[in-house]
Amino acid sequence: MSTLKISPKTPRRELLRALYRFQAGVEATRQVACAPGCAACCTDQVFLTSLEGDLLREELERLGRQDIVERLEPGAAPAYTCNQLARLCLEQKEPPQESAPGRAPGVCSLLEEGRCAVYEVRPLACRVMASRETCGVGGQAQGDPWWFTLDTALLQIAEHLNLGGVYGVLGTVLTCEKNAGEEELLPCEPLPGLVAPPEHQARLQQTLGPLFATVVAGHPLGHWLDILRAG
Repeated sequence: MSTLKISPKTPRRELLRALYRFQAGVEATRQVACAPGCAACCTDQVFLTSLEGDLLREELERLGRQDIVERLEPGAAPAYTCNQLARLCLEQKEPPQESAPGRAPGVCSLLEEGRCAVYEVRPLACRVMASRETCGVGGQAQGDPWWFTLDTALLQIAEHLNLGGVYGVLGTVLTCEKNAGEEELLPCEPLPGLVAPPEHQARLQQTLGPLFATVVAGHPLGHWLDILRAG
């Protein structure tokens, strides 16, 4: 058992940034049609952790763009988090039913002239949204099964990094202090295991090896995951 304890000094933001850098490296190996100004999939129905929300909020403050936060509207809570869904799948239990959307997805308030105003700190859910073909208006991204497996694993890890925090839709996460929308947020759950089809399991472990070995604040990222779980 490690003697390290979770404390305010646990480098959660550095760990999240390391995860972002790893994902960017993975993304660079993919042949995608996405390009600057392509924003067909940039809606206000983006789910993220409160740790990611903190980075977004601070960047908007740095840019003097608190007006963007003022335009955001809280949304309905998701039916489950990534790790809750993974846990239920591993337990062979049915997940909660997703509620019918109250409205059609709108354009993301972080977009300005088709570009993200906080691109460098955009949430992981935005980073993994990539398509092999150009999306039309209202179209869907065209990836492949392996991308989906790896991206799901990265989203699970991001949630684990935010244990003790919450998960929800963009508008609610960024405005929860102002609107006290805690009932629309879900608690983050620990990583129950990586969900992957049999044909991807060995590849997933091999691909994630360098991520888990990445040293952050003197310890491998995988070690920090264990410490967060034990906390």
